[in-house]
Amino acid sequence: MDIVAKQWKQQLQYLLEGRDYESLIFTSAEDIPILPFYTAENVKSPYAINTKTQVAVPLFISDKEATLKRIAFWQDQSVSFFLLDIHPKLTQKDVEEWLPANLQYLFTNSFAIDTTIYQKAGASMVQQIAFGVAQIKENPHTADVLNVKVAVGGTFLLEIAKLRAFRRLLSEQAPTPPLCLIAEVSSRGLSLLKSSYNENYVQLAYEAAVLGGTDYLLPKNPLFFKNNNLNTEKANVVTIQNITATRNATLLNGMYAIESISYEMYKKALVMLEQITKKGGLSAITKNFSLIKDIKQKSQREQALFNEQCTSLPPIDLYSRKDWDFYPFSKKKSSEVLELKRLWEPFEKRLKQEDYDRNA
Repeated sequence: MDIVAKQWKQQLQYLLEGRDYESLIFTSAEDIPILPFYTAENVKSPYAINTKTQVAVPLFISDKEATLKRIAFWQDQSVSFFLLDIHPKLTQKDVEEWLPANLQYLFTNSFAIDTTIYQKAGASMVQQIAFGVAQIKENPHTADVLNVKVAVGGTFLLEIAKLRAFRRLLSEQAPTPPLCLIAEVSSRGLSLLKSSYNENYVQLAYEAAVLGGTDYLLPKNPLFFKNNNLNTEKANVVTIQNITATRNATLLNGMYAIESISYEMYKKALVMLEQITKKGGLSAITKNFSLIKDIKQKSQREQALFNEQCTSLPPIDLYSRKDWDFYPFSKKKSSEVLELKRLWEPFEKRLKQEDYDRNA
């Protein structure tokens, strides 16, 4: 340990007034120790990422003129990449014929893999990486670009590490074609609370996606239960553009904490990937339901910890049914299907029941 690091540790031990230095080490849900500070000694295998994230705007295409008008609007907002979901009555070939040629497009059916379902169902970050890479290895992609969709939550430091570890492992296991990570903010950590919580959550997820090295980032309405309108979407696009104007993944290259944590996550995902391969691959563990079982175990553990943290929260108002455009709660599904569920749901349902009991 160098002299500066020793001085830091001595200062911390002095401030602890006899308590153990180890008490400052936090172990994440990924079983990765998060240290009070990091030095060059903690960096075992650095991995540089130089991606500059751009905003991507999703468009649903059902009418040519309306779509061209919307694209022109977003061009005026300096948007040049669009994620297109086309109406069943249209074909991709027909749409491609009239799209402006000076922009970039990705159709929703062009994703090599979509790992967002794992995150929304409560999979650990290591699982998200390992399952995603296993899926690619089992189903080699023949397109010019390997488009991968990922979900990002509000656990800022760990989400950055996850994205960087994901890119590293995927680039090693599937070096061609070029990789393109497209990120969306997950609803798993969003709530119905009447507070600034959702706005802060989305902001942190945006920052993590940019610093983690995603290629494109989709805007997210913090009020996930409301219909999107143009003003809301424009505000979110501007927020992303403001972040990308001053931040990019290169800024964290060589940063001791990021390099150390992302490498630990990379190693754990690699070990899990090797275990999946030994069990016959992703399709095998999907067919015997061990994939669902493993994700549910992680999800239940995360939910139990979250519920425990909610016990100390003060009374908080919730958006009520009259505020919803979409039903915000998950619906009970078969045990053989992944359940996409928000962490706040048990807490919100309890508050709703308590409010009902008071007014009964």
